[in-house]
Amino acid sequence: MDMQKFSQLLNKVINKGDLSEEECFEFMKFLLDGKGEKANDVTFGALFAALQTKGPTLNEVTGLMRAVLEYDRKPIKFKTKEKLCGIVGSGKDDLKTFNVSTCSAIVASGAGVTVIKNGSRADTSVAGTTDVLEELGVNVLAKANIMKRCLLKNKLGFFDAQSYFPKMNSKYVGKFHFFNPITFALSIASGIDFKRIVFGLANKNTEFTVNILKRLNFDHSLVVHGMNKEENLCMDEISVLGRTKISELKKGEVSTYYISPTDFGIKFYSYKDIAQGKTKRENAKILADIISGKESGGKRDIILLNAGALIYISDKVQTIREGIELAKESIDSGNALKKLEGLIKYSDGNILKLNKYL
Repeated sequence: MDMQKFSQLLNKVINKGDLSEEECFEFMKFLLDGKGEKANDVTFGALFAALQTKGPTLNEVTGLMRAVLEYDRKPIKFKTKEKLCGIVGSGKDDLKTFNVSTCSAIVASGAGVTVIKNGSRADTSVAGTTDVLEELGVNVLAKANIMKRCLLKNKLGFFDAQSYFPKMNSKYVGKFHFFNPITFALSIASGIDFKRIVFGLANKNTEFTVNILKRLNFDHSLVVHGMNKEENLCMDEISVLGRTKISELKKGEVSTYYISPTDFGIKFYSYKDIAQGKTKRENAKILADIISGKESGGKRDIILLNAGALIYISDKVQTIREGIELAKESIDSGNALKKLEGLIKYSDGNILKLNKYL
């Protein structure tokens, strides 16, 4: 693509025209390569703002995501017969909770699911996945071969985004603090490919996002949008405050439905019961208390719901309810704690950091 073609495409989208999937793919490559020169950062912002103003199409978002997943990413080769599963949140939600997806990943792994946990340092919260795992002793900067060992030995691996997306991190990350289509790609992308995910979404259009996953050849996956009781505030995980909207992709078919915690014998809680801590240490303590079985309230219950959903998409169980039962067993048996200890051990981390929280 040359500058003339690039300018034509930018003007098209600014004037509320739709781009094809391939046009968006080439557009993103052009920006990631820095060919926009001094105007590069401005053009990033202009593109995302224009897409949000007119409303991005399925083709456009898929093209942008492919540029990250297929062009910018440096993947790790990893062969296994296991069904690799992940759980992430899109961020930019109204209700800031503690590290629900991180904790749920550990609990699901304790139930026998092979989990790839993506993450990064905090952007819109106090402590991101990278921050809290580092505080607990995980070597978050471990090289690819070390994290492959974690997956093989412990069925749980952590992959910070920075190492695997060099151009995105230098050209994009941290520069645009508003929700845009690339948020999707950075959430689901990892050092190792996986095709099953519980994807927490901060907007109500779960159908749109699940169809992106379908276009990208994902397998059994859930896009979840949690709400408070009044349904005027949201979180990017399954909620214990109110209902959760879920769009499910299974065997190539999409279905949408709502669930409530009471459907699974779990009561409704208030936001203060699941709110994030004020510091990295507070959030690390919350996670350690849940994993070690010390927590018995809303924080444990929101993990049971989300870990149960993650266990469900692994096809180890037939329902989320059955997944919740395995999540309880994972915590109560000590298996979840063993998985966290294993992640620290096999990443060449520092177990003494975890011990001070137990």
